[in-house]
Amino acid sequence: MPTFLYIDYGPSPYITRELRYSLSTLLAEYAGGGARVVVYTDKARNYDNLHERVRARDISHELAAMTRNGALPHRVKACVLLDALKSLDDDCVLLDTDSYILPGFADALTKALASGAAMDAFEEHDPYPELVGFQADLPHAGRYAYDSVDSVMYNSGLVAARPARHLVVMEDAIALIDAILDAGNRSFKIEQISFSESFRLHSATVAEMRPLFQHYFRRSTKRYMHWRIDRWLKREPKLEIGRPFITHSRSRVRIFNYVNRLTKEY
Repeated sequence: MPTFLYIDYGPSPYITRELRYSLSTLLAEYAGGGARVVVYTDKARNYDNLHERVRARDISHELAAMTRNGALPHRVKACVLLDALKSLDDDCVLLDTDSYILPGFADALTKALASGAAMDAFEEHDPYPELVGFQADLPHAGRYAYDSVDSVMYNSGLVAARPARHLVVMEDAIALIDAILDAGNRSFKIEQISFSESFRLHSATVAEMRPLFQHYFRRSTKRYMHWRIDRWLKREPKLEIGRPFITHSRSRVRIFNYVNRLTKEY
C-alpha cells in the first residue's frame, strides 16, 4: 500500500481547506485501511489528531532550502518526494491539495506502479521552447540536452514513484530544476518539466491518472471549489470521510463565475 503525501505551507488558508476535502475522498477510496498519509507542512499542529492514518512532517526550517529561498516554490515537491522515498522506503504518491479522488483510483494506481511511475496527465511535447540548446550534467542520467522533439511535460498535480526504481529520478529532477534556474529561467513549468524529463531519461513508463484523479488547478475552477468547500466545512468542521460530492462540472463553474461577476460577493 503506498504512502500518500501532501504539502501545506505558507499563509493561504485555502491550502488546508483544499487538503481536507482531498483527504476525505482519498481515505474513502482506501476505506479498508492501510493507506498512510504524511502532510509536509509548516503548520503541523493543524494536523494533530486529524485522523489515525494522517501524520505531519514539520518542514518549517527546511523550506528556504527546498524552495531555494523562494526562487521556485514548487521545487519543494521534488524535495518532499525524495525525502519520502528515502525515509519511508515505500511507494510514494504526492498529491496537490486542489484535487479529489474518484472511485477506481486505487486499482488504477496499483496497475500504474506495477509497470512504472504515474503523474496527473500528459500536457505537451516541447513544453518550454526557450530551453532549446540548454544542457546540464545530471548526477545519474549524465548529460542532459533539451530536445524540441522528444522533451515532454506531464502535469505534476500527482507524482507517484517507487523507492527502488525512482529515487535516482528524484535526485536528477532536483538537479535539473537547479540547472534550469541557474541558467536564468523562471517559468512556472520548470518543476513539471524536470519530473517528466527525468522519468523519460531513466526510461520510466509514466501512466496518466486523470480522470480518476481530479485536479482543479484553473483559477476560475478553484474559486468555485473554494466556495463549495467553505460551505461544506461550516457544516462538517471535523474530518468526514466520503466519496466526492463536490465536483466541478463545467456548467456549474460557468454559472458560479457569471453570478460572481454580477454580485461581486466573492
